[in-house]
Amino acid sequence: MAAKRSIPSKEGFQEIFSCPDKKYSTKNVLVLSKTNDHGIARIGVAIRKKDTKLAVDRNNIKRKIKGSFLSKVLELPPRDFVVYVKKNLKGKEKDLQKDLEDIWNKFQTK
Repeated sequence: MAAKRSIPSKEGFQEIFSCPDKKYSTKNVLVLSKTNDHGIARIGVAIRKKDTKLAVDRNNIKRKIKGSFLSKVLELPPRDFVVYVKKNLKGKEKDLQKDLEDIWNKFQTK
């Protein structure tokens, strides 16, 4: 069975938000990361209802972020990543994809 790549909600997110090891920000997203003891890269996505009203839109954005993460997961170090979406990205999928490529390239193991 494959390793679980998602961060458990409240406790995991709170730990990363309180004291992240690294931060990377673009116009649309903020990524916080912290080393973990699990030996694998894990991800969590945070989108505020205030910014993206419809659940369908929030889920589509989450799906795109997680898909991008999974395509690069083998190149990433064993860290927990929380992707915080700053504003509504409905209709801006190309901007999001470009931002995510930049982010994962920045965090790749060398």
